[in-house]
Amino acid sequence: MSNNSMPGKEMRQIISRRRRLIRVWPAIALLLAAVTVGFYTWAFFHQPILVNPLHVLNLMQNGNLDSATQALLAVTAPMLFLAVGVLVLLMLAFVTAGLVSEGRLMRVLERNLSR
Repeated sequence: MSNNSMPGKEMRQIISRRRRLIRVWPAIALLLAAVTVGFYTWAFFHQPILVNPLHVLNLMQNGNLDSATQALLAVTAPMLFLAVGVLVLLMLAFVTAGLVSEGRLMRVLERNLSR
């Protein structure tokens, strides 16, 4: 009888740990998303050369961008920097969706374990 109860007990511990992660994930994801958006907002106003292609083009047209920086950044650097931010936000969305699905699975498992 102890062999049957042991897997159930172990499963309940696993479910408990996963439910804890599922419960705190929205706060973690929201914090990470806010930090990401905050960083890009800050960069847009304080370091526009990193995230604003129009700013880079304006600097290039006015001749205010030295040739080394111009060669390094061109117009692709802001686009790539923005793409990384979008990928981070997409990753957060996918992880959140996965954990929501896992939460549903945990509820099903808990119902079946209690029988």
